[in-house]
Amino acid sequence: MSTAEDPEGRVGRRPSGDEGQITVLVLGYTAIAALLVLVGVDATAAFLARRALTAAADDAAVAAAGAVDTSAVYAQGLRCGQPLPVDAGRAAQLAVASVAGDTDLRHSFTDVDPPSTSVAGATATVRLSARARLPLAGVVGLLDPAIRDGITIRVSSHAQSPTVVAGGC
Repeated sequence: MSTAEDPEGRVGRRPSGDEGQITVLVLGYTAIAALLVLVGVDATAAFLARRALTAAADDAAVAAAGAVDTSAVYAQGLRCGQPLPVDAGRAAQLAVASVAGDTDLRHSFTDVDPPSTSVAGATATVRLSARARLPLAGVVGLLDPAIRDGITIRVSSHAQSPTVVAGGC
């Protein structure tokens, strides 16, 4: 320890060995802030990818719900206020075509599985699964290797076929 004289003429001890402590603190907080930014960017990318996949599933479900089963309409007729029956085979074809035509999916996802379509009465359900790229997954992947190659997102959407209105009966 060294001695120093203060302005009033008192001699005191100046602490030594504390040099550089603020540097360690600043580096630590900078590392924490950088990690939070990295995780935040990837979390935002995952959220936006899920929204894009949900929008694609919604489009595919609406297309599938529009696949009216004309043979059932001719066989059973139309009833006022009832939704039109959906043809399951044609609904699946329209859902696949809708997803295949969505160019935005190719930019956001590395793999998009073919849609799974099911029909229950007049409601078409489309399920989509895709692997999303995360912009900083390589860095965050050091902490969690499972997300290094992106994440798998699964969504489902339902749509009901149009309803026969009173003017059409």
